[in-house]
Amino acid sequence: YTVLIRAINGAGEGDAAMIIILTSEAAPTAAPQNVSGLSITSVSINVCFDPPTLIDQNGIITSFNLTYFGSPFQTNSVPVDIPVEPTAYPLDGTVCSNLTNLQQNNNFNITVIAINSQGPGPISQSIVVTTNEAAPGVGPANVTLLTID
Repeated sequence: YTVLIRAINGAGEGDAAMIIILTSEAAPTAAPQNVSGLSITSVSINVCFDPPTLIDQNGIITSFNLTYFGSPFQTNSVPVDIPVEPTAYPLDGTVCSNLTNLQQNNNFNITVIAINSQGPGPISQSIVVTTNEAAPGVGPANVTLLTID
């Protein structure tokens, strides 16, 4: 914040003194928005989202944490930390990341959290994305042809 202080009396106004005040960071007060996901292979999902607005970041975002779990076979949630490089994205631009080594043809519940030096912010709305089904890997074996008259 920039504060100007000026003394005033019956004879007029004095010169202004400028003071710059820096407040400390606080954890983000809003969750990432517009979370979307797209299965790009049978074992991977591309997740994109918008960071919290600048006013809600309350400091410099240092990373995002994607948490996902599949159902019904995977019951444990798996956090994926996405470090943020200072020039990796505009502070108000879309961020994307790939989740890989997933189970094919499975539903995954995905959430995102923004993190700064004071800790994590609120969790985003969850989305559900289904990985694609993979093509069969091996052709039929021991095939017998019968002729019918």
